[in-house]
Amino acid sequence: MKGSFFESFYSKEVITLPRDLKTDVEGFTFFAKLLDRTRQKKHFIFDFEQVNWLNANLCALLSAIIHHNRRYGAVFSHHPKMNDQHRWTLNNIGLLALLKNIEHLEKNSSAIPLKEFDMVNESEVEEYIYRYILKSDLVPQMSPGAKRKVFRSIFEIYQNSVMHSGASHIYVCGQYFKHKKRMALTMVEIGRTFKENVTSHDQKYSHFTGKQSIEWAVERGNTTKIESETGGLGLDLIREFLRLNQGKLQILSADGYWEEKKGVNFAVDCNTSFQGSVVNIEFNLRDSNRYSTPEELDIKSIL
Repeated sequence: MKGSFFESFYSKEVITLPRDLKTDVEGFTFFAKLLDRTRQKKHFIFDFEQVNWLNANLCALLSAIIHHNRRYGAVFSHHPKMNDQHRWTLNNIGLLALLKNIEHLEKNSSAIPLKEFDMVNESEVEEYIYRYILKSDLVPQMSPGAKRKVFRSIFEIYQNSVMHSGASHIYVCGQYFKHKKRMALTMVEIGRTFKENVTSHDQKYSHFTGKQSIEWAVERGNTTKIESETGGLGLDLIREFLRLNQGKLQILSADGYWEEKKGVNFAVDCNTSFQGSVVNIEFNLRDSNRYSTPEELDIKSIL
């Protein structure tokens, strides 16, 4: 369906993006509706002209929706008019290249680019996490052991997103908020939800809502994996780090939303449902602490 010849036969629909697109319940609700709205053979034109604030990490959601709904014959493009800053950002992370269906040529910048990963090329995911997260000078200082633990927790979220969702790919994008001194990393998959996995895991959970399913899944020791499967959800380690770091963890799946910010939990049932899961990790870059693992501290006390 690539090319203007085929697209000329499609009816067109302009989708005006909200004035503010933030990583919150309202922003996630917009994308949940967008996933359903664009699942058809039609030419959708994104209009960014009225957008005042855009969290670039949310492009992971746009990417997931575009890739998924192209399978249903949807065609995507964007209106040429937009704020110069937004154009620079969207071009820099690779969203405009995706909309034009061309290869994105990465530039040397502080951006955390839009990427699509599958389970075949795990080494690419490893390189992405180290290059854009753990090797960044902006991220709080960590010992080699602490870096390994944070890496393992992020990597396990990726692995389990694919394993438990049945999705073939996961979409990732991030953003540095220089003035707020925060860094966000968003991972998205479209497939089985937390709610589907938890309610089918045991009959006693069959009545759980999306919110309750996420709350159950993030509790230490809870898992829907069978004994022969390896790995956990990867949330214990990252939650522990983010509590100390005063960061934030957010999860959207089905009709449930859950977040933990500075150690305080908030969860709500949503009016819309997202057919998949979104995990957003937000680091506090004002953190001047240096992190080590307990094992490293024990060794240092002996030496």
